[in-house]
Amino acid sequence: MERRTGHGDESWLLSYADLITNLLIFFVMLLSVAEISTTKMQEVRERMSGVQSPTSLSSIQDEIDARIREQHLEEMVSTDLTDDGLKLMLNSGVVFDSAEAEIRADLEPVLASMLKTLVPYAGRYRFAVEGHTDDRPITGDRFRSNWELSTARANAVRARLEAVGVDGARVRVEGYAATRPLPEAQLKGLSEDARLARHRRVVVRVY
Repeated sequence: MERRTGHGDESWLLSYADLITNLLIFFVMLLSVAEISTTKMQEVRERMSGVQSPTSLSSIQDEIDARIREQHLEEMVSTDLTDDGLKLMLNSGVVFDSAEAEIRADLEPVLASMLKTLVPYAGRYRFAVEGHTDDRPITGDRFRSNWELSTARANAVRARLEAVGVDGARVRVEGYAATRPLPEAQLKGLSEDARLARHRRVVVRVY
């Protein structure tokens, strides 16, 4: 009797393995996109295309930085593009009087002009207005703690943001008191007073 030596056609295993591999790659890509920030996504897109979008966060930063230089506002405002979004940082020691949450009257027009830069992008992005203080106990009768002061200042800037044309539904207010100090690298070489002043800030974060 002749022994059967033939083997079944197993070529389908190669197609099956390819399918599983492609599915794995697909789900890894989905996970990566879900976790990547808007800043990173735009950075990748601009590197691939070689073109900077006029509505990207980096373009908005360039526009704001140019206005800061034109109006000589380096002591009042600065920008920082991070994975969390574009941060427009206002020096609380300049914008507000000590332990107060009313924007100084002489700076109202300047602040409004700066915030108007964000209005054309209000339909594309959301905004978080963050209040921060230094770690010294607050003095005065109006605010019982740095929590209240940081939130009140953030709310004051939020009101100005809405007044220049940003929909309030796209804005949220966050008060952090002294719980989120700036990184040490940004404070290196500064005096103690200057370090404390840097911590006292209101941040408009575009994300």
